[in-house]
Amino acid sequence: MKLIALCGSARKQGNTSTMLQQVIEGAKSVGAETEYVNLFDLHYTDCISCYACKLKDKKSFAHCTLNDELKPLLERIEKSDVIVLGSPVYYGNLSGQMRSFTDRLLFQYLDYGHMGKGPKPKSFKTALIATMNMDSDDCIKRGIKDSLLWFSEVIGHTLGSCELLTLTDTVLFDDYSKYVYQMPDKEEKSNRVEQISAEDLQKAFNLGVRLIKSVVPPKADQK
Repeated sequence: MKLIALCGSARKQGNTSTMLQQVIEGAKSVGAETEYVNLFDLHYTDCISCYACKLKDKKSFAHCTLNDELKPLLERIEKSDVIVLGSPVYYGNLSGQMRSFTDRLLFQYLDYGHMGKGPKPKSFKTALIATMNMDSDDCIKRGIKDSLLWFSEVIGHTLGSCELLTLTDTVLFDDYSKYVYQMPDKEEKSNRVEQISAEDLQKAFNLGVRLIKSVVPPKADQK
């Protein structure tokens, strides 16, 4: 079994990356092969609506034909069993880098149907991890949670299934005194010993374990 984790944050050691690394550790603990990719290390464009992936009886059907640094990654994803996406939330949405990636990943398998049985090579197990500065109450009040749930449903509908894990109330800076930050939680976050709680890290680890265990191995060929 292979799990591939994709990070949509430019912070190489930030909250999103840390949560994804815990997912990887969980997957490794039950014997999975893993790969970690930071999308900011790749140069690629958004979907250009060329519709080559929609042409009937063509080699390009169900495959993005844009020839950039995302192409080999999309090929490796097709050979994986579990896909975990991680992104910070900026202005109520995933990062631009992640959205450009998901446009390319998902649209190639969209057949404009309603049953979620598009031309994907297999049914994947997937998860979306979203990290944000706001607390869980604000996440719900401002509709962010609903937006993330909706998008995780889109991912699940297209790829096979998707679980959402959110990390709220994150610590942004190592030293808050250096930055303009006027939120009322400044003192608490400045003095927080654990930037990510042990409970949240365990949730990410457990997610990795659970996703791998949920993959049904292919049956051996009957001879």
